[in-house]
Order: sequence, then structure tokens, then C-alpha cells
Amino acid sequence: MTVSSRRVVAGLIRFALVILAIVFISGYFFHKMPTRSKHTMRIETEVPPPAALVPGDMRIYNRDSSVDLVLAGNNILAGLSPKTIAKVKDAVNAKTAGETTGLGGSIAQIVKTSVASAIGTHASYPVSEIRDIRYEDNTIVVEWKNGDERQLFSNTTVQGEKVSRTFPQEDAELFIAAVKDRMAHPVPRVPPPPAAPKAP
Repeated sequence: MTVSSRRVVAGLIRFALVILAIVFISGYFFHKMPTRSKHTMRIETEVPPPAALVPGDMRIYNRDSSVDLVLAGNNILAGLSPKTIAKVKDAVNAKTAGETTGLGGSIAQIVKTSVASAIGTHASYPVSEIRDIRYEDNTIVVEWKNGDERQLFSNTTVQGEKVSRTFPQEDAELFIAAVKDRMAHPVPRVPPPPAAPKAP
């Protein structure tokens, strides 16, 4: 293995370790949250693209379009925007393009697969657990039925600014109105189609 190849492999290993560290740290802090502040949050890896949203659903972006909030069905989704996801995937592909064989190629494939499966992940919150949602102090504040109250993206900061404060007020207020309408008129649950009868 050449010096150049060793450097690429070392870089890929560092990149993979950073991703793993983020996953473990996020899991640690989520499980260490006080019981009183916990509410139902799921992780969604499949987020509907803008064209797939139905009437009443809504997607808004912060000022630089790096993150989004999505009202899809009876859930609020919060995560990275399609624009940011595409940028990260392009960057990973560019960094791993030279390694296709041997150990370097194997690590490159692991990194690509891990990023592809995780980068679009969104936190999903059921609308049914919201008592109130409002625009306050330049951010969207959610009051949950369990008594917890917090800003969406409250723990995310970019260049010293809370991401929760980067959504344009007009968009935030339209999103809040859509969520309140969905709280009053939830989307009916569609039962799964019956299983096909087994062949004799």
C-alpha cells in the first residue's frame, strides 16, 4: 500500500469514527434526558420528498435551506434538508472516489453505505401529543401534553446561532397554522390491505 493510499485509508477511518461517535453520543444524551421531558419521538429514515406531500401537509426551510420541518400526515418531521443531504453525499463520494479495491475500498463502501442510510434521518413527533404550538421569541415552541415545552431544533447551533431561530417568521406561522389544523382534523388511519390468500 502506497503512502497516498495509507493516508486515504486513515482519513476514511477517521471519518467513519466521527460518524459512529455522533451516533453514540446522540443516543447517550437521548437516554439520559429526564423522564419528565420525554415524549414519543421516533426516527424516520424515509422522509417524503416535496412532490409527495398531500394537501394539508407542509414543508418549510430555514434561511439557508440547510434544515427543514415537515408536516406529513399526523407527524412533524425535523432534520436535514434535501439540499444538505445531497451536498453531504457528494462530499463523501468525492472523498472516497479513489478507493475501490482492498481495505481502502472496503472502508469507503462502509462509509458510503452508513452515510446514505443515516444522513436523511429525521426526528418524528406525533401531532396527537401536542397541546399547543406557537411562535414566540423568533422560534417555534411546542407545548406537549406531558407538560414538557421546548423549541424545535433547540439543541442545534450553527456558527453560534440556534437553528430554531433561523426559520422566517412568515413560514413559521404558516407551518404552525397547518399543524393546528392537523391537530383538529387528523388524517384518518388507513388499515393495511388484507393479505392475499395462500395458494392451496
